[in-house]
Amino acid sequence: MAPLLFGLLMGAIDVGQYVNVGQTVSDASRDGARLAAQNEVTSSSTVQTAVLNFLGNTFPKISSGTLATATTVTVRDSGNNVVTDLSAVSAGSELRVQVDLSFDYVRWAPSVGLGNNRTLSVITVTRRE
Repeated sequence: MAPLLFGLLMGAIDVGQYVNVGQTVSDASRDGARLAAQNEVTSSSTVQTAVLNFLGNTFPKISSGTLATATTVTVRDSGNNVVTDLSAVSAGSELRVQVDLSFDYVRWAPSVGLGNNRTLSVITVTRRE
């Protein structure tokens, strides 16, 4: 009976962490979108750096190189085109900041196997100032 209960406990911990990391990715996407909306921000690389810094502060035990490998930040316009030069986006135009994070890099219990090869993906939509 003990192995069954231990397996259920580990599964519950893994699911709980998955939900927690999902909320963190959502927060990072919103943080990046707030930055992308600002008129003085001219490059999507600035948004990417801000998102990676946010995640780095949230996951301090994970190296910045590992987070950079595990994370993809994409800024798109309303036509779903990738935007690198934000200065070319006019005021009032829609921007979408998508953050994808591979759960395998940040999980506590990789041996549980419930969330293997899962990517958390969040898109935040904002308008350029």
